Amino acid sequence: MMSEGVNAKSKENSKLLVDIQIQLACIEKTIEVIPTLAAAVETLREIARNADQYAKSAHQRLDQLQIAKEIADEALRTAQSAIAAQNTQKEDQKWFKRTFYGSIITAVASGVVATLWAAFKFSGY
Repeated sequence: MMSEGVNAKSKENSKLLVDIQIQLACIEKTIEVIPTLAAAVETLREIARNADQYAKSAHQRLDQLQIAKEIADEALRTAQSAIAAQNTQKEDQKWFKRTFYGSIITAVASGVVATLWAAFKFSGY
């Protein structure tokens, strides 16, 4: 009976050793991928650093564009104000020209009337 117990124990130990060997083989298979994963992770880190750097650079360019837009908007407001002032001056010049030419036309017409009046007076009518 004793040999059956030892034999059973030996089979059980052998089975446990085979199970352990199978588990070790699975662990070794899993560990084989780790160096490849480490290289891939390092590559991804480098890509992430570059993406972060590009994003910061783009953010700075956007800030500069915002400043340029604000300057352009201010220039547009100044130009529109200058155009409005110029249009006001044109209107003032129209009024001045009309007044000036109107007074000249009135003076010439008065001179013509005075000349005709004087001519009638001298002619005896």
